[in-house]
Amino acid sequence: MSITAFQNCTLLDCTGADPAPHSTVVVEGVRIVAVHPGKHLAPSPDATVIDCGGRTLMPGLTDAHIHAAIIETDMNKARQDSPATFAFRVKEVLEQTVQAGFTTVRDAFGLDWGFVQATERGYVNGPRILFVGGCLSQTGGHGDWREPYMQENPFPTVHGLVAAPRICDTPDDMRRAAREMLRMGAHGIKLMAGGGCISPTDEIEHTQFTIEEMAAAAYEARTVGKICLAHVYTPQGIMNAVTAGVRSIEHGNFLDEESAACMKNAGAYFVPTLTTYFLISARGAAEKIPQKMIDKINKAKERGLESLKVARAAGLKICSGSDVLSSMQPFKSMELGLKAQVLGNHAAILSATRTNAELFGMADQIGTLEAGKLADVIVVDGNPLDDIGVLQDAARVVYVMRDGQVFKNLLSA
Repeated sequence: MSITAFQNCTLLDCTGADPAPHSTVVVEGVRIVAVHPGKHLAPSPDATVIDCGGRTLMPGLTDAHIHAAIIETDMNKARQDSPATFAFRVKEVLEQTVQAGFTTVRDAFGLDWGFVQATERGYVNGPRILFVGGCLSQTGGHGDWREPYMQENPFPTVHGLVAAPRICDTPDDMRRAAREMLRMGAHGIKLMAGGGCISPTDEIEHTQFTIEEMAAAAYEARTVGKICLAHVYTPQGIMNAVTAGVRSIEHGNFLDEESAACMKNAGAYFVPTLTTYFLISARGAAEKIPQKMIDKINKAKERGLESLKVARAAGLKICSGSDVLSSMQPFKSMELGLKAQVLGNHAAILSATRTNAELFGMADQIGTLEAGKLADVIVVDGNPLDDIGVLQDAARVVYVMRDGQVFKNLLSA
């Protein structure tokens, strides 16, 4: 197996420890085999030596809420691409994502299993993908994008390459749809538990699905050791979802003390997605998003940072997701800067490394730099604890390794 020795690095291992200059980390094959904080050790003769020049060595970043297949806000426009063109555009999004330092992503609806397969086989040089496939929505819910005058779903799929929303209105519907997603290898089940910004016939204050309906999907996920994640904004919607067994709350912009306490008691994870509101607020008109939807975005944006403060005060497990769409796909790392405004730089970084890994059920594999874990490693030109902006500039992510494979190396250029 190949051996790589990272030397002269400032080790930010994301265990919570302070950074350690002059460190050495050794990778053999797909795993980290040794971590030596503050020590310069001579490498084995057959090792490839990476001199980090004092730069920061840290775990690969992760994003718990992406939509790599939503490359247009108007998916009818995406259908104008040929299937091959569409697939290559999604490939470009995934490859740009790993170049920015993200080695694991959870696609929160859209990507089908085929893109996972293509990445695992090396046809796409992208991050490790955890996918959920099609989301589950009630009639008139956030995943039902019919205008009032429409009967047929305007977004059944795109060239068979995007997993379509499943409309479910009974516990049996939920159970069947969840089992179908799990059959295809979904990492979790995505539920639309409340209204949304980019949907035509609901409001973000609406609660959706009954507890009984969501519980049916959550049960199916638990039987195979997986979880449900729920798009939801309101305190009541959050408490309904948690009561039903959902353990990953997405967005949650109107989180309050009562709903935060409910999450804390259940051990649920909080995945704020601040970036998408700031970007769509600024760029939505240019993307031809209707003003009524931008108005909803702005309402959610106003409460985003406040919800993060509530979550921090309640001691919730705060994760990191960006939820970026279309032309905004390259701005996933903006999320770190927004979270840092409330959490501080170190905690914001931990949300996108250690805590996300716990959410994914992969804490024993990724999220920190420790012996025995998978070799997901990035080298950053600068100290992100002093300046979180270095992680928001892909050019300053100078080295990316996933599973021991090098995806980017600007150190030897």
